[in-house]
Amino acid sequence: MKLNALFILVLFWAIFRVTSKSLKFEKLTRFTSVVIPIYSVIMFIVTMIWNLKNFIVLLFLFIVSIFIAIFQVSKVEFKETTELDKHDRPVIYIRKGYPYLLGWIIIILVGVGCSALFESLTASSIFKEIFSEIKGELLVYSTFSQQKNWYIWLLSGTTSFLYTEFLKRKNPLIKEALQKNKNLIYRSTAD
Repeated sequence: MKLNALFILVLFWAIFRVTSKSLKFEKLTRFTSVVIPIYSVIMFIVTMIWNLKNFIVLLFLFIVSIFIAIFQVSKVEFKETTELDKHDRPVIYIRKGYPYLLGWIIIILVGVGCSALFESLTASSIFKEIFSEIKGELLVYSTFSQQKNWYIWLLSGTTSFLYTEFLKRKNPLIKEALQKNKNLIYRSTAD
């Protein structure tokens, strides 16, 4: 009983951290905006079982991902600086806001719904799903060690990828901030 209470307390603390994190300005990074979505899409491709039922669910989830990403980016605020990072890219800070949080919650709920569709749904599996998403949000590198189902990889990857693409449309400087390392390009052409 004490272990369950401790787990729920840690879960609420983690939800509070994710909430407060999205309401503060954070530095936009190439790792979270480009690398993680690409990895998630690759993991989706690797874990997907290609049959008609899954393909229909895939189309539905892709459409849902588009709407979630549009919604999540709707109230993003940008703080541009005159700083450049070590790769000569502009440093930009973003505040994701409440739509990002709501979209994140929708992703969790859709993931739980897919779990109910594809496997037996228990309280334990719901908490596991929620904890996995929170862990991925707080500890970005944990994404590489997580075991997820194809539909979770798809939701995470496509929503993150589309979120970044919509950010680029909202503020063209984002594209510059996320481009490949300029220094390496310059060095390789100078040699």
